[in-house]
Amino acid sequence: MKDKYFEDLCGQYYKKVFKYILFCVKNEDAAADIVQETFVTVYKKLDEKHPNPGGFIFQTAKNIIKEYKRKLYIKIMREINEDYEMSDESDTIEKTLDSNINEYEYITDILSQLSSEKYMLYKLYYIDKTPMEKIASDMGIEYTALRMRYVRLRKEIKELVRRLAEEKF
Repeated sequence: MKDKYFEDLCGQYYKKVFKYILFCVKNEDAAADIVQETFVTVYKKLDEKHPNPGGFIFQTAKNIIKEYKRKLYIKIMREINEDYEMSDESDTIEKTLDSNINEYEYITDILSQLSSEKYMLYKLYYIDKTPMEKIASDMGIEYTALRMRYVRLRKEIKELVRRLAEEKF
């Protein structure tokens, strides 16, 4: 009885599930494997009295797709890390080039381009490590307004760094 019920479900849902999986994974071979795994799992777990067999099948497919994508992501990240591991020679070259950069000169150059108010904000929080709550109360402004000023300050500094990098490197 279970086999006949399962055959009916396969006939009714196989193409729809395959299209859904193919849309999600964009790989026909992987989709074929996942749809097969989906229906094997459904066969093992589904009984004839399930109130929503279609929903169960699609949820099972969705879970298997998530696991497939997780494994694929891990595989890709491992390959990327292996491809980009630096050899000793290139590491030595990079260290030599980095040692020729005078960081203090560039930091001073960037900070000198800030207005006096922005430099004071930078110094209080990033150099003196003063908590934002204290800075806000000392300046007599709302904490959220101060946080927004720091967001804008960070954006401005990033832009200054980007421009400096384009000019010098």
